[in-house]
Formats: sequence, C-alpha cells, structure tokens
Amino acid sequence: MLVRRRAVQARLAAGALVLAASGCGSSGRESSAPGRPLPSYGGHAAQVFDDGIEPAAVGMDFERAYLPKTDQALRERSQLSDGVLRVRVSTVTAKKDGPESIYQVGLHTVEKLAGQNPPAEDFTVTISKGSDSFGILKSMEARLIGVPFVAFVREFVRSDGDREIHFHFAPDTKDVKLAVGDAVILGELK
Repeated sequence: MLVRRRAVQARLAAGALVLAASGCGSSGRESSAPGRPLPSYGGHAAQVFDDGIEPAAVGMDFERAYLPKTDQALRERSQLSDGVLRVRVSTVTAKKDGPESIYQVGLHTVEKLAGQNPPAEDFTVTISKGSDSFGILKSMEARLIGVPFVAFVREFVRSDGDREIHFHFAPDTKDVKLAVGDAVILGELK
C-alpha cells in the first residue's frame, strides 16, 4: 500500500509540475477553464459546498474536536473541488443587497493543495444571510483579515448564465492538509 501511495503521490507531483509549466492555476483569470461546462448549484452540491466555515477554523469549536481524518465531508470536498487551497483573508466587506446584507470575502491563495481548475490567485466569495457562517462573519468581520483557511472551492453556473464560486473553509492545520492529501490519493485509487 505504501508503494502504491508513493507512486500516486509521484504522479500527482508530476502533474502539478506540468500544470505549473503550462501556466495554469494563478494567472489572474476569473477561471482557469472558462469554457468548461459547469453544474448548477443546488441539491447535494449545496450541502458539500455550503459557503460555510468550520467553527474550529476561527477558534469556536466548543462542542467537539474537529477531526479531519474522519470527516467524510472533507474527503468528498477534496475529491470534488475545482481547487483545495491554503488561503488568507485579504478583505471583508459588508454590503446591502436589497433588504439583505451580504459579505464579500477577498482571498489570496498561499498554496494549491489539490484540484484541476482553481480560481485566480486572488478571488472573492460571497456569504449571504442564509449561510451558517453569516454569524461568524458578522461577529468577527475585520478580525478575519489575515486569517488562514483551507478553502474547498467549486465553480457553478447560475440560472442567468453567470458563474459563481461556492466554498467551505476548514482550519489551516497540518492535520487538514494530510487529510486532503489522503482523500485525493483515495480518489485516484477508485
């Protein structure tokens, strides 16, 4: 098993080198593959990419310890994401969208962990009042600037044809990075 795992890791590293050499990943474009077909956001995809923030990622994990190795959702997110990225929050902006408030969170990519179609190096995600993480944003706002996360991101098409990114943030820890690596390897072995 160890030999097979190392072989898969070597293939992934070689693929990353090919992508880096071809200029994919952090070119500043809106999407690394703008013409690719995208799924609609809803159903199970909305559960996986729930625009949520793990409470442990902001020090609010009071009820349970976050165990990324046993987190089935982390495994699924790792395998379905356009990009799994280590990011830092660069801006947090509260806006009014009609009667509703939304937050726009600017992110800067520090490191790509997995995925074939990551967003631009600097990108923005939106958190609406319906998101479970809205309360976290409302209570922490400016204190989130500079906070690192592991971001699981996927691009979807809206009904009007525009594209939008949905996400889930996990703590930026060694355990999360290892769990992502294991999930990607398991996905390769399927």
